Amino acid sequence: MITRLTVVLLAIFATIYFFLLVIFLPFQLAPFADPTYNLIFHFIVVPLVFASPWLGLIYYSRYRLANTIHLMHDSTSTVPLRWRVFYGTNAAFVLVFFILPLTAPPLAVVGGLYVAGHLFYTVGLGKMGGGKLAAVVAIIVAIALCILPTFVMLEFLPQYINVWTAIVESWNTFWIVVIYGVAQCLVNSLSFGAPIYFIFFAAREYERGVFETTYTKTPTRWIRFGELLLFTLFLYLYLPDIPTMFGTLDFLDLSILFTMYINWISMGIVVIMILVRRILGVKDSSTMGGASNIFIIGLFLVVELFFKTRLIETVVIWLAFLLFAGVAFVNFARASSREMY
Repeated sequence: MITRLTVVLLAIFATIYFFLLVIFLPFQLAPFADPTYNLIFHFIVVPLVFASPWLGLIYYSRYRLANTIHLMHDSTSTVPLRWRVFYGTNAAFVLVFFILPLTAPPLAVVGGLYVAGHLFYTVGLGKMGGGKLAAVVAIIVAIALCILPTFVMLEFLPQYINVWTAIVESWNTFWIVVIYGVAQCLVNSLSFGAPIYFIFFAAREYERGVFETTYTKTPTRWIRFGELLLFTLFLYLYLPDIPTMFGTLDFLDLSILFTMYINWISMGIVVIMILVRRILGVKDSSTMGGASNIFIIGLFLVVELFFKTRLIETVVIWLAFLLFAGVAFVNFARASSREMY
């Protein structure tokens, strides 16, 4: 049920994303003389054209996507939930800023042409039934599916090249600070929570060795709540003021505190946790995760402390995204395309 619900939410969020993308564009497509037609075309037709192929892909692969989510849960169960949230957040940032805006226009055209070709093929083989009237309707629909996305593409692409340039520029000048700051605050808050998990893990191991059973239970919800509070505090300290359509969100813009103090403490916690696990021969990954997880965490901290440049920060975010995307791709390739019970 949860996997199916996730697929439905994915379709809803994809649709909302393209409507928001069109709303926040710095230009309005106006191919018609009538302003009302231009409003309908820009704010309704264009986002629907962009969203349609994605919705089609999600619907066509709905069982496989649901099974992929199930497999990802199983294959990453050894990675603590908080770190899965961290990688998922970085993946979402890359998707929203780079992948979806770049791929939406050409995919809309390809999707329209594919559906049109499929309709032509079906009509040609006479599989639709209904005689000549059905064939005529199918041909008209197929032609519309070819013309509409192509028309949107031709109207959109010349101006969108400037939009893509503006996205990259805004990323380099402002949004990288915000997004890297969010990732940085996540790393620190989760690093601070890791020793608490380890203390309860050690208590259980001690009880298992002495009493051959365990009495201590890790208060996971309370620790997560504490990490959330710490993350919120770190965000308020780190981020600059963020302008929005509803006004400016005020933050303290004290990232210097992280460079001078908080990141060093977090780095110390990570090093100590690695040493303790190595000395004690701890195989459990519920505290810091596996080797790849520790490597990415270390990268975020080292870059912030020693190599704070826009290019390297972007590369680190992409590395976190690629790790998440690689796991997702492997599980998608493994997933069945049929409904599983």
